[in-house]
Amino acid sequence: MANIFSKEQARRIINEIPIPIKLDADYIYDVYEMANEAIENLANENKQIEVNETNQFDLLLYCVGEYYYSVYQLDEEALNKFKANEDYPSSMASVAADKYLSLSIFNHVEKKLANRFLPPASSLNMYINFMLNIVKGYQKNDPQSTLISDLLMKSLTISRCILENLLSGYETEAFSSWRTLHECECTLILLDKHGEPLINNYLKHMNYGFAFNDSFKDKEKQTEVFNAMKEEMRSRDLKSKDIRKYIEYGWLYPIVPEDDETFKLNFRDGLEKLAGLGGYAKRYEISSEIIHSTPLLIYSNKEYFYYMTLLSLYESFFRLEKVFVSLFAKRVSQEQMDKYMQMRNVYYSQLIIIHKKELDRFKNLQKSWGQKNSH
Repeated sequence: MANIFSKEQARRIINEIPIPIKLDADYIYDVYEMANEAIENLANENKQIEVNETNQFDLLLYCVGEYYYSVYQLDEEALNKFKANEDYPSSMASVAADKYLSLSIFNHVEKKLANRFLPPASSLNMYINFMLNIVKGYQKNDPQSTLISDLLMKSLTISRCILENLLSGYETEAFSSWRTLHECECTLILLDKHGEPLINNYLKHMNYGFAFNDSFKDKEKQTEVFNAMKEEMRSRDLKSKDIRKYIEYGWLYPIVPEDDETFKLNFRDGLEKLAGLGGYAKRYEISSEIIHSTPLLIYSNKEYFYYMTLLSLYESFFRLEKVFVSLFAKRVSQEQMDKYMQMRNVYYSQLIIIHKKELDRFKNLQKSWGQKNSH
């Protein structure tokens, strides 16, 4: 058999796992031993399965996972019945072995264009992480007092999610997530620029959304809020069919210039344009096509969407960082701000250089693609 953990080694690992129930280490160890036997037998029977060395830690955790998920909701009587069933350990061992072989030996891995150790990913990831560690200290999930902090936190976590998808080789999925990030940054830019009056209007429309979705516990209050919304809509000559659009974008009305006859209750002609980011309309449209599973999603050019996503993420990040400085320069201690500015002086300029390098690389690739298509 493979060089497996001793029972004592396995017990120490199991006891350190932060799970809210007491795990039966002896039971799990029996499953773990049988899982090793199953892998060895499968490898001997099928020459296509080459297991040079089993990752014992991963295999043990698969066994723990099977056991925990089977018992965590059982009462004492049901748990005793479970442990008395002699078929369960071998069954769990077989499943754990199958999962280990499938997800470790035969795991499908996408072709990756990004490398987490190179500066385009590592420098941005470190900067985002630094900001997240500051913002989380001010997050209370209380829209009345921390709306911008909460929205900034969500934008930064989406940014990290986009980067992780790029690092895993999921370029189109990353680009579709950038669409959400772009919506967040447009909202943040306007709320930060116009301050409390617009924030209050945004929160009012958030309440309209709760009322529309029947989320109020106090139904009388819900009716009152809903009627107020309908009255506002009537004053703007909006119909029932416009309810969703008004809830989502009606909070923008107070900042629409009086001479603007092109404003509409949508993203492109409303939120995006007022945020001054109308130049991203085409990228947003492409990301929407991906979300709606058009052929663009299925037959996408990995390199094209890698660079589109990376560059878009960098550009969104630069704008988020401005909101971050505007917001937290007023809140954090001088010591925290000094540390942040020290980090910024080193790495922000590096990020600008990286963005330019990657943009030039993307332009050169586009030229080469154009030359190939012309032949």
